[in-house]
Amino acid sequence: MTQTDFDLAASADWIAARRLAGRSIADLPAAFKPGDEATAYALQAALRDRLAPRFGPSIGWKVGATTQAMQGLLNVPAPCAGEMHRAGLTHGHARLAHASFCRVGVECEIAMELATPLGGDAPVDAAMAAAAVGRIFPAAEIVDDRYGDFRNFGVGALIADFFFHHGVVLGAPVDGWRGLDLAAATGTTRANGVAKVTGRGADVLGHPMRSLAWLANRLGTLGRRLEPGEIVMTGSLPLPYWAQAGDQVEIEISGLGAVRVGFD
Repeated sequence: MTQTDFDLAASADWIAARRLAGRSIADLPAAFKPGDEATAYALQAALRDRLAPRFGPSIGWKVGATTQAMQGLLNVPAPCAGEMHRAGLTHGHARLAHASFCRVGVECEIAMELATPLGGDAPVDAAMAAAAVGRIFPAAEIVDDRYGDFRNFGVGALIADFFFHHGVVLGAPVDGWRGLDLAAATGTTRANGVAKVTGRGADVLGHPMRSLAWLANRLGTLGRRLEPGEIVMTGSLPLPYWAQAGDQVEIEISGLGAVRVGFD
């Protein structure tokens, strides 16, 4: 159940005004921070609708905090999900204005595109999740720390604001991915040719398909499901790389490929 005394509309209006102005929400009033996850996801949906005229419709979901290292960094106890807007989607290579972000980061992830619906009333496991996937991609999630002291900002408020999400850069779809051991895949983020952070597919809840299953089950509790064509970012294999102006960042996942992001 959501908080009965929470002003969902006022909170969504406040955050939307800041987001549309490209500003931080670090000073979000305490009264506008949801106190439970049900309210947080309801607020996220309201905010999604307010941002859609500028940023476009939802194209799918990101799952965040899927590794122990990321949960420790962010001070959150479990995975969280955020919807992704169409305006944030780029293919292959992106060039972004560093000054347009509060604090921009790049995460090295495996993205999945649904071929069939997934979730609803029945529990979903990793095998069921894999059966619903049509294509996978190497991908970079572009995240923006809009929160200042994110460790103490509040999990509910992070969820409401799409859990750091700004955009996604998809690489080429991977042929024959069902024959790959995604848990053994190594993800590396390089800046200006130098390796900065690395991680493995197994770090993501034990296997990236478990992240997809987690999302399907979490959406089921919200009365929703994943639909064909939706893209899911399953979580960063390594920790994020916080980019500097002028950086040329590449994420590479063994057996899957690479994408690049430049910051002007």
